[in-house]
Amino acid sequence: MMQVMAGVMLLAAVFAAIILGARKAQQSIQSSKYQSMLKYGLQTQLLQDKHELHRFGLAQQLRRRWGGLSAFGLSFNTMALIGGAAFLFGPAIGEGGPSVIGFGFPMLALFALAVSASLAELASAVPTAGGIYHAASALGGRKWGWRTGWLHLLGHLAMLALMNCAFAALLEEVLSARFGYEAAVWSFWCLAILITVLQAAINHWGSRSLSIHSAGGAMLQVIVGMSMLAGLVWLFWPGGYSPVLLYQLQNAEWNGTVHAGAFISGTMLLLKLFVGLDGAAHGAEETIEPRIRVPWAIYLSTAYTFVVGFILFSFILLSVTRMEGSASMGLFLQAATASWGGSSIVVFLVFLSLWSSGLQSMTLCSRILFSLARDEALPMSKRWSAVSVKLQVPVQAVWLSACLSLIMLVTAFLSNRNETVLLLLTFAIVCLNLSYAVPIALKLKRGKKDSRLLDAPWHLGGWSTAVNGIALAWLIIAAGLAAGFIDYWGGIAASSVFVLASLIEWKYRKRYLFLVQSQVKRSPKELYRMERKFPLN
Repeated sequence: MMQVMAGVMLLAAVFAAIILGARKAQQSIQSSKYQSMLKYGLQTQLLQDKHELHRFGLAQQLRRRWGGLSAFGLSFNTMALIGGAAFLFGPAIGEGGPSVIGFGFPMLALFALAVSASLAELASAVPTAGGIYHAASALGGRKWGWRTGWLHLLGHLAMLALMNCAFAALLEEVLSARFGYEAAVWSFWCLAILITVLQAAINHWGSRSLSIHSAGGAMLQVIVGMSMLAGLVWLFWPGGYSPVLLYQLQNAEWNGTVHAGAFISGTMLLLKLFVGLDGAAHGAEETIEPRIRVPWAIYLSTAYTFVVGFILFSFILLSVTRMEGSASMGLFLQAATASWGGSSIVVFLVFLSLWSSGLQSMTLCSRILFSLARDEALPMSKRWSAVSVKLQVPVQAVWLSACLSLIMLVTAFLSNRNETVLLLLTFAIVCLNLSYAVPIALKLKRGKKDSRLLDAPWHLGGWSTAVNGIALAWLIIAAGLAAGFIDYWGGIAASSVFVLASLIEWKYRKRYLFLVQSQVKRSPKELYRMERKFPLN
């Protein structure tokens, strides 16, 4: 009974944190000096957004058309609730048993909310496509900005490679069973390359519809989740087990107590569902009123991931005994099939959601590459920072993202063919956690001295220091746990990247000037000259 009470209290704490954090942020917006120009018309707001960008020495070259839902979708799709669950939910339950949903998932959400609130404050203060890279540059100078940017880029490239690897593997499994051919390495790579090229093509030529893809992908995830939930309730309610068993720390077979190490391993696998929550920040230069909409997108995407995920996962577990052959590796897809009486429609939608998450990850990677190249922090910077006048998209950066993600997938595959997914997952978690930790640590150190942070309309006021401290501690602990309990080689690779980036930065510190756009003092005349070929909307 005590365990059940503890689980219920933990669940209540997460919901309380969501509500109180949102309320505090809204109060801060209302009391800030920021004034929305939307009431005076869209063009007025676009001019204000361009002026905000000019404060950081940046020209408005990307097309600014995204609304709040599109920005939300960029974070929500990158976290990939449905797509991530398709290949990690079963292994997580297989490792840690049902308690990873009863206790592990809410604990992850509680800390993820602290991280999302911290990153939302930064996004409100520095509304650029560079996201935390520019925030770290503004707070800690070129040295920390450069290290943060590289870690961040490699973490998101690993996420892109991970999503496309999982999609190709799951799709090949379904196709081989459907058409009766034997799955092979060459067929897997054909699918992986085809998936990646198609995503790059849409990011290139379908640039005008990217906001629709982003918003549609978010709605698709919710529709899939609700469809599965409705089907499970209709066909299997009241389920095979009592909800109490979610809090009894049972093992995967539900016949004994789970070991602490297994519980941590299962919980860390679900951490993927809260990685990439900063995605909306990289659409800041394409979002209308980014200082308000982008931070809300970051914060609310985390909240909705938990709410939808917890309800859906709980019902799957409580219904699992009514399903035949509930092997852990295929548990989520099996639940998707069973929820509609054996129909494959929902499975198709799950695959579509997984592909859409990869599409949004590629969008993010291209914007990060564009931001780094624009600041001359990459080789051949002029090429990768080029923006198509017709499409208003950094097309070279899009195709570079596709190539780099495939190279990363090949490297992981050759390093450990049987554990490719776990290697990429660990590398992504460690890289992204470290990249998030740097600007948050700098904010704790300099927050009250930096006028840009004080001017941010979206902030937590007096709660900010405590929330940032919790977020920083969790990011470091989670990176260590992921490396220790998922795949230590991924942690070693990520640590090596950080050391290598530091050495390169130190070596070339005096030889090359890596410009940090947050400190560039371009004249208004020069900025307007750069923008003259690019329409606002």
